[in-house]
This record gives sequence, structure tokens and C-alpha cells, in this order.
Amino acid sequence: MSESRMNFQEFVDKVKEAIQDALPESFRDAQVSVEPFRKLNTSYLGLQVKREGQTVVPNINLDAHFREYQETGKPFADVLTAIAEQVQLAPPMETEWLKDYSQVKEKLFIRVSDAKENEAFLRMAPHKEVDGLAISYHIAFEGLHGVEASTPVTYKMIEMLGVTEEQLHADALESTQRLYPVQYTSMAEVMNKMMGIDADMDPDMMPATEGPQLMVLTNMQGIHGAATLFYPGQLEAIAQQMGSDFFVLPSSVHETLILPDDGTVEPDSLQFMVREINQSTVAPEDRLSDFVYHYDAKDHVLEKAETFALRMAQKEQEAEKAAAEAEQKGPEQMEPEQKDSERKDPSPERKDAGKDDRKPERDSDSRRDKGKEKTSVLARLNDKKEKLKAQPKKDVPGRKQEAAIG
Repeated sequence: MSESRMNFQEFVDKVKEAIQDALPESFRDAQVSVEPFRKLNTSYLGLQVKREGQTVVPNINLDAHFREYQETGKPFADVLTAIAEQVQLAPPMETEWLKDYSQVKEKLFIRVSDAKENEAFLRMAPHKEVDGLAISYHIAFEGLHGVEASTPVTYKMIEMLGVTEEQLHADALESTQRLYPVQYTSMAEVMNKMMGIDADMDPDMMPATEGPQLMVLTNMQGIHGAATLFYPGQLEAIAQQMGSDFFVLPSSVHETLILPDDGTVEPDSLQFMVREINQSTVAPEDRLSDFVYHYDAKDHVLEKAETFALRMAQKEQEAEKAAAEAEQKGPEQMEPEQKDSERKDPSPERKDAGKDDRKPERDSDSRRDKGKEKTSVLARLNDKKEKLKAQPKKDVPGRKQEAAIG
């Protein structure tokens, strides 16, 4: 006869009551507690089994174990055994060094998350925000492979260490680059590796790619690699290599996808694709953002694509207003420097004013080149919005490929 299934609260109470009996004799005097635990992108009820002398105790995710208990139909005894094994596997950690900032700063690293989704966590932790993305600070316990064995830096901690947020940020950027170096490669290369295609293979034998080159930005470990966006000089280096502005697709907290803004890609289509993949493919704890970002190489600004479009629209309005005001001014209203300049070096229009009142035809090619960099995205966004009002969204080419690597 199968055992009756417990609800979550019954499950938690039973684990708390029975865990010490499932552990070795050395845990008989351990303190058992259950309390909420919050980290980036997730929160859960954590089980702590603390022995005498322990200062750092791992949190065992009871929510995850309960889901396994419910979804697999395993007996409670089997789940309890798994929890007990997890408690015993937790390595002892020396923590005295956490009181010495000269040691702590060598193991600092940054992580990036959605600021709105992590409001509760960020209230207790120093961080910086960039248009909806939050940069937080963490301490690795096991060197190069210690990203998962880590603890967040809190306001209480930096007060104890006597360090400012500015110094923390600078030190974390420096150590993160050393601990987790950048890996920047093409999507084609990533897919080739997944399909077992040798990098030295004849290029003619490799699968053909269409459209702008899609790049993958992460770190060498492939864990929390979205933080590489904020390594000093990283965005500028990508823009210089591409020779243009570019879009950032937040694939997950582990990597981002980089696509040049060459005028052939619709930002709304990218937005639709990112949100669809987040919902269908990316685990909630790995999601970075539902928004597509844009890097403005001229102004050195990383922002949401929609923020960029609004900023460009405002610039255009300001330019039109300034031009209209200048046109309304007569010679007497001009600044003295402007009058002198026109007398000394009259423009072709003013030289020929007596011959023909018509304004000379503008150099359309130069104007188009001059305006292309900052108006292409805005124009395409506006056109797309008008089209979307009249017809439903179409499937995005390449969506299945993106989902496959999400």
C-alpha cells in the first residue's frame, strides 16, 4: 500500500523531525533549523544542520526536494536519505579570512540580474543598476571553480569590513576579470562544436550562415557569464570590432548574444524572440531579462533598445527645435561671432542669394550617411509599431535555433 502524500508544510515538519536520525552519530548534537533563504532569481525554504564550531552552514533547498517528492512519487524515506547525503557532502569551510578585506577582495566577483525581479535581495546588498540590470557582488569560496560555492556581499558585511561601495565595485571588477576571463566567440562556432564539427575543417564544408554574424559573450567557465558585459572596455572593444552599434540579447545569466545594428534587424522581432525563449526554454533561476538591450558606440551607452529609441527621438526633436530657432533669427539677432563669420566666409547659399532665392539642393548622400548611425533604429522601430497595429506578429526566422541553445 502506497504512503499518503504530504503537503509542503507536512513535508518540512517531517524532514526537520527526522533528519538527525538519518545522519551519522557526529550530527546528534547539531542544531536543525528551517528558514527562508533568498538569492538572485530565486528564494526557497532552507534547511540548516549546524554542528558545534561551524560558522558557515549550507542551505538545503527544501522546495526543490519537495518537488522531487511530488513529481517522482518517491517514498519519503528516499528523499530524506538524499537530503542527509547533501548535508554530509557540504565541505567544512574556513571563514576567518572573511573578516580581512585584503583577502576577500581577491575572491570578489560580480553577477548580473534583473533589478525588478530581485528587489528584495537587492535591498540588503550593495549594487549598481544599468537600465533595469543590477550588478551585485559576491565572494567565491573555492577559487576558479567556486562560483556556486559563494556568498553575496551585503551592506552589513561592507560595514564590518570598512570598505566603501565604490571601492568594492572597483575591486570586484578587477578580480572578476582575473577569476573568470572573457570568452567571445561566434554562434556559428558554438553550433559547430555542438554538432562535433572540427574548427580546422574546410570552411566550404561548414554549414552556411545568413544575415549578420551572431556572437556569444560569456566567461571561460560558462557560469554567470552575462557579467562580462560590464568588464571595463568590453563593450567598446566589441563595437570597435563590429564597426557599429549592436544589440544585446539576454540569453541567460550565463551568457548574452551580440548582434550588430546594421539596419537589417527589427528590434521588435528580437524582443518577441527573447521573451518567447525565456518562457519556453530558460529556467526561471537562469533568466536575465525580457528586454533587448542596445549599445550606442558613439555615446558609450548600454540601455534597453526602447530607451535608445526614445533618446534618439528626443535628440532629433531638440535638433529640429534648434534649427527652427536659428532659421527664425534675423541678421540682427545673430551672435556677433556668427555675423563676423558669415561676413568673412559667406556660404555658397548667401553668395548666390541675389541670383536665386531658392535654397541649394542638399547633398543627399552625405546627409544620409551622417544620419544613418542614429536614426536607423528609431525609424525601424516606428515603422514596425505601425505594421504591428495592422497585422499580427509573424514567426521570427531562426527562433528554433535560438531556443535550442537557450
